[in-house]
Amino acid sequence: MKILKAPLLTLLLSMVFLSAQAQVTISPTAVFLDRNSKVGSFYVSNPSNSAVEVRLAFEFAYPATDENGRVFLNYEDEEAEQNYSLEPHLRAFPTTFVLQPDQRQTIRLVGRIPQNSDPGMYWTRMRVSSNQLTPPIGEVAEGEVAAQVSFQIDQVTSVLVQHGDAGTGLTIHDSRTSIDNGRLVILTDVERTGNSPFIGSVRSRILNADNQEVDSRRSSTSVYFRNNQRVEFDTSNWPPGQYTVETIFESSRNDISSQNLIQIPDVSSRTSFAIE
Repeated sequence: MKILKAPLLTLLLSMVFLSAQAQVTISPTAVFLDRNSKVGSFYVSNPSNSAVEVRLAFEFAYPATDENGRVFLNYEDEEAEQNYSLEPHLRAFPTTFVLQPDQRQTIRLVGRIPQNSDPGMYWTRMRVSSNQLTPPIGEVAEGEVAAQVSFQIDQVTSVLVQHGDAGTGLTIHDSRTSIDNGRLVILTDVERTGNSPFIGSVRSRILNADNQEVDSRRSSTSVYFRNNQRVEFDTSNWPPGQYTVETIFESSRNDISSQNLIQIPDVSSRTSFAIE
């Protein structure tokens, strides 16, 4: 009987794990170009112990929500892209580079918006892709197979610039609540006004029948056009009774300087619900 020996399969896997040690960091998390010069910058740092290759790309999109308040990036709004996209006017220097361990690179951004463009806020999404540079596998003996796998990590952030007079505002159309299995879900139908997105925070306060605060939440948010703002609370330990939820939109965020945010008065609404 003839025995066929299968060739030895050698897999050399070079993997980049999703950890703070293996991906680049970006600062700041959102880039606002100077409204006069239309110039800005940000930093890409490599905290890992391996060299990484970094590439930049731009694509128009904005955060939106579905009917249940779930957030997604909308890449398919052609009308909004035609009216508000910064991508055709934006240049970055450099767009491809290699970062050695503990090295930092400054990226310069220039947005040359035509002077006759409509006033307002223009934006795009910036994708920063990085992967570790892996050494060559080396010589492979006849009859053996070698493979090398590398993972690319993408980080997406916003680039925005104000052109001319820009203003924003919010209109709350409706706020409704539902309770299921001890979870309170609040959906607030909110639409921005003006020629710029609202970027700020939303604060939700739960008040009991005596107008005392039972619980609260505060989180960053943005309303580019119209959203169903979703907030959830655990009600399993709340006693039965009448409650009120107060939803407040504020022009402030912990991760963005107030000078980059268009300021408006707080916008709020109240909705009552009961726990039986």
